[in-house]
Amino acid sequence: MLERAGRFHLNRDLRMSAHKVAVAFTETACMGGRSWNTFRARDEDKDGVLTAVLLFLNSTYGILIRAGYGSSADLGRAPIHINAIDDHPIPDFAGDTAAADEARGIALDNIDRLRNLELQRMALAAIDLNRAEIDRVVTLMLGLPYDGGMENMLAEWRRMMCLQPAINANNKGTLAALAEWGIR
Repeated sequence: MLERAGRFHLNRDLRMSAHKVAVAFTETACMGGRSWNTFRARDEDKDGVLTAVLLFLNSTYGILIRAGYGSSADLGRAPIHINAIDDHPIPDFAGDTAAADEARGIALDNIDRLRNLELQRMALAAIDLNRAEIDRVVTLMLGLPYDGGMENMLAEWRRMMCLQPAINANNKGTLAALAEWGIR
């Protein structure tokens, strides 16, 4: 539900080569503006639904979905219309299931530590160890095993994702930073 002022904000005009997060919480209620729409939180998110959504949408899983569902002819951008948000295929973290309860619990147990991590721009996710940590937590939220195979698969997803012009916008600085880490 759209709100005038609140703490949960979704970036509708996402620039992967410039922005670090797609969704953000603020300490106090504030206006979101044209690009950052504000959504009403139920009970200040004591149940962890919005926390789970925030972590998911800022993970590699969420970035890939956003890149696929965003509508843009401009490389590196993934804007969405407000009516299209419901069409994004994300897990039902609000569900009344053991899996949803577990996901919300994992999100709430980790959010204080994760919110203080310094993230790179999304287009640099392949070299961002903090984004990798968000991916680890989200993998556990999804009920998937996090082992060496999953860690390697997610690292490869981040590498392939960051090499896509739809993510890096052919930005010379982004490509140079990736190349410094041997990502070509």
